[in-house]
Amino acid sequence: MKQSISLFLFTILLFGLVACRYPIAKQDVLESDTLFLDVTNPNAKECNEEGIRLSKSIQLDAAAATWDNCILANPNEVSVHLNRLRFYYLLDEYELLKTRVAKESPSRSSVTYQTILKELDQRLRHEEKVILLDALSRVKGWELFSYEELANYYLQAGNFPFAEGYFNQILEVVPFHENALYGMADIQVHKGNWHSLLDYAKSLEVSAKKNKDFHFYFLKGNYELGRYDVALKWAESASANEKAEIHFLELWRDTLLVLKDNPKWDALLPHYRKAKEKGYSVPESVFFPTLSKEGKDLRKAVRSGRS
Repeated sequence: MKQSISLFLFTILLFGLVACRYPIAKQDVLESDTLFLDVTNPNAKECNEEGIRLSKSIQLDAAAATWDNCILANPNEVSVHLNRLRFYYLLDEYELLKTRVAKESPSRSSVTYQTILKELDQRLRHEEKVILLDALSRVKGWELFSYEELANYYLQAGNFPFAEGYFNQILEVVPFHENALYGMADIQVHKGNWHSLLDYAKSLEVSAKKNKDFHFYFLKGNYELGRYDVALKWAESASANEKAEIHFLELWRDTLLVLKDNPKWDALLPHYRKAKEKGYSVPESVFFPTLSKEGKDLRKAVRSGRS
């Protein structure tokens, strides 16, 4: 009987130890993480080390309270902010972090938060930056900045629905927001929405102040809709800077190839050579197919329907 009781107590004790040691699925991730940062500031050093120790020993409530108190006592210590963000990121507890940031309500001019965002970029902690930007989008003064940063992130990642959602949020507040219009125009190119592309191009023609290189959108939209004469006029009226972009030159060349049996390349050649100076490697005779006899013969056969 005593042996049975002892065995039962041992089982309960073992279960208790296991329950304490493995309370969450993310334990291994927390214990092995190497991106928690040390601080040199003596005022923040002790609480920062305690926060790291509690996080890695999976004492989650105590760790959360320690990070919050450490930031409260050291609001400008960037590494402590980064460590708290890391803690919630590893736990997948994004909403808890967002609630805390919203409650702390940092000023839009906060040097601390500007530095935090810069550090996240430099350390390639992009997913954490997205979480923080989402949190900041709920703080007065940060909304447009956060939406634009998030939109550009998702645009570069190829997540067009998310990017479009954030750009639209900007345009609801500022209908002629230049960067948002450029972003939406780029998305229409990717999606092949040519009429929508021309609508955004028209808005850019009215609103663009910093960047006047919107002619490509008119060129692309009209080309894809078969309006080649209109497309050519937009190509010719673009700036020298825009004309030197290889995707612009390719479309300008293709427009001429559709319109003319034997196009003249005089207007394109200086811009093509500028692109070559920047590292473009396609030979002139390949880029302009009618410069060689073989290219001319092939072009003639294609235009007459024999190839």
